[in-house]
Amino acid sequence: MIFKNIALFGANGQVGDAILRALVQQEQHELKILAFIPPGLSLQSHQDDKRITVKQLDLDKLSRKDLAADLDGIDAVVSALNGKALEAQPVIQDAAADAGVQRYYPSEYGMHNEYRKPGDPWGYIHPMWELKAQLIEKAVLHPAILSDQMTFTIIGCGDFYNQDREKVWCPWTQKGVDEYTFHIIGDPDAKAQYTHLDDFGKYLVATLLDPEVSKNQYLNFPSDTISHTEIAALLEKYSGKSVKKDMISEDEMHEVVKDPSRAPKEMGNSAFPVDFWFLVKGSQGQGRFLRPPGQNHNHLFPHIVPTTFEDYFKERFR
Repeated sequence: MIFKNIALFGANGQVGDAILRALVQQEQHELKILAFIPPGLSLQSHQDDKRITVKQLDLDKLSRKDLAADLDGIDAVVSALNGKALEAQPVIQDAAADAGVQRYYPSEYGMHNEYRKPGDPWGYIHPMWELKAQLIEKAVLHPAILSDQMTFTIIGCGDFYNQDREKVWCPWTQKGVDEYTFHIIGDPDAKAQYTHLDDFGKYLVATLLDPEVSKNQYLNFPSDTISHTEIAALLEKYSGKSVKKDMISEDEMHEVVKDPSRAPKEMGNSAFPVDFWFLVKGSQGQGRFLRPPGQNHNHLFPHIVPTTFEDYFKERFR
């Protein structure tokens, strides 16, 4: 058995589009996709594909009853929502349960780290991670899950490294520059895990095509485990341009977390809050942004070949 009828919420977003493309491009089965997007917007890709039905949905006016009717006949619901839109997930899951949906994928697609202030015995979670954590906890304890009427799959990953919109987060995606600048917090030789968006989309689709393997599982899929020093060397090799390393101390990180206005102005050009950038990059520089062997699950779907940074640079600068 496979899941052939898929509802995708946030199908026009960065992660949603990667999932949508993977759903359409897989060749084993013809899937039917119900793509939910905000009113007045359109899909980034495959807008006219006959396998996709686009449904505009105002999450601020969400009706459980109406949504359950829309989800009738759907096998799996995948949420690619982010930010404030995540708050709609409990109603989406309720409606999915009412409609008899078999599998639910809450939005995860990342890695969570505690922030530790110097001299403070408590740990802290950034609101972006905390909201996801609360909603995932609620999702896996949903009555439909506990009664085995619905199953779940949660997929974590490394830092998405091919976000073209993120000039500071992913400096190697920039075009037309004479030199690349890496803003590095802590140890540039500390390894961290990264994931290519296309790899992630393919991995999620693989879990839909093999539901027993992914049933009620917390899975993780990194594409590469690598340090900033190694990334810089590969970028210089394949781009032919130099990489400037702007080293930021952990003390500076703590100051920015305390007062985000202290961050360099160019770091404000992001879809993410500046303090979130510092927490992610800070944990990478501390060697904490990776999972140990046994907590990564690439081996479950070995036909999904990870795109390493070297593979990515070879293609980008060929």
